[in-house]
Amino acid sequence: MTEHDHDHDHDHDHDEESLEQALELDTQSQIFLEMRRQNLDLLKLSIEVAGLSGQHPPVKSGDLKSAVKNIWDLYSEFYSWIDPEESEGDDEEDDEE
Repeated sequence: MTEHDHDHDHDHDHDEESLEQALELDTQSQIFLEMRRQNLDLLKLSIEVAGLSGQHPPVKSGDLKSAVKNIWDLYSEFYSWIDPEESEGDDEEDDEE
């Protein structure tokens, strides 16, 4: 094996490793983006179930805190249906505070 062959093999290994890292990063990015899209879908559903979408008039400033709490409660419930293990971990974190 010549020095040139050895350098070529090393370059090829490095290229494969770089490609694998790029693919892994792309996959992680796609998973992250999909999770965010699902979160937005759940939030939209929560707003609809709370009755605060569509032709609903703007929420009055005095009712805003209650409206947001209702949306959050619905969102949390829906999320627990989708990922029960994650919700259990959230409860533990809340207990520590």
